[in-house]
Amino acid sequence: MRKYLIVFALWVTLGLTVKVSGSSKGITSLNEWERNREVDRKVYKIADELEWICKKNRNDYEAVMWSPTAVKLIFELDKMIEEHGEVALAPIYDIAKDKGRNILLRILMEDRLAFSKNTKGVKAVISFLIDKSEDERMRINAADLLGRIKDTLAVPYLIQVMKDKTNPERVRWEAAHAFVFIPDKRAIKPLLDNIQSDPSVDVKRISISALGMIGKKTGDRSMVEVLLEIVKKDEGVLQYHAISALGAMRERRVLPLLIERVEQNKRRNLDVVIWALGNIGGSEAKRALVKLLNDEDEIVRFDAAKALIKMGDKSVIPEIEKVLPKFKSDGFKKIIQDSLKALKKGKEQRR
Repeated sequence: MRKYLIVFALWVTLGLTVKVSGSSKGITSLNEWERNREVDRKVYKIADELEWICKKNRNDYEAVMWSPTAVKLIFELDKMIEEHGEVALAPIYDIAKDKGRNILLRILMEDRLAFSKNTKGVKAVISFLIDKSEDERMRINAADLLGRIKDTLAVPYLIQVMKDKTNPERVRWEAAHAFVFIPDKRAIKPLLDNIQSDPSVDVKRISISALGMIGKKTGDRSMVEVLLEIVKKDEGVLQYHAISALGAMRERRVLPLLIERVEQNKRRNLDVVIWALGNIGGSEAKRALVKLLNDEDEIVRFDAAKALIKMGDKSVIPEIEKVLPKFKSDGFKKIIQDSLKALKKGKEQRR
């Protein structure tokens, strides 16, 4: 049975630092956490019960989260955090960093640290991210959490982890993925570097997606030229993500390349080409999409109709109604008909 009484003297001597860009910056000093023996005891009791459920369900996260008892215990932890703040976070951090405990339990504790939105809790999650001796699952979860809570405090550390190719691929991927949610311009250059130098195609792909979201949310267009080159030269998965990123930014400079692909009947990545044309909009995009309404492939016709309707231009209604009889799928036909009704009732959004 785990001892509930904490030896406070240990906290006075411990601290955690990390080197960033050659300098040493403190992430979380354990001796600064407030402690309360009764709160510690309650948290450890909850953790012991949760650990039993994790083991019983063989560390299956979904199975654990389907357990009413587990959900109730996690709710109790969140309530304690709400009531006691960092006093409750201190023992939760204890358990999260205890490598002798069940890994899923540690991950659930790490979740609580992040979702508390408490600065010390966030710093504790960062400490897991940057610790190369830590279990890879804890580091992956840390990067995911930092992206989801969108705390810019984590940005330099996510960049550090992303750039260091000695880190596992899945950790680098998750660090890059965090910038899909954190639109921070500091990440643009490192993400561009990933496209050039990361050995993993998956890391390159998610870096392109992250750049698209940063460009969309900040208005920064410093990544556009690189993405346009990928659209011009690549015919694979990187091109798909580059088109998607530029489409998300509604970057009109990509339109000639997309229209050229339609005119030359290039089938590779056609679905994302259609989506990007509809999202960017304008008369040139509309003409290309109207052409695709007569494509021999029913899915292409359906995607083109959806893209045209999304543009909100009522002038396309007759063109879409003209090709409706060509659809064999009643499901496709109904979706388009319902969307056309909504378009007719609504106002034109943009041309």
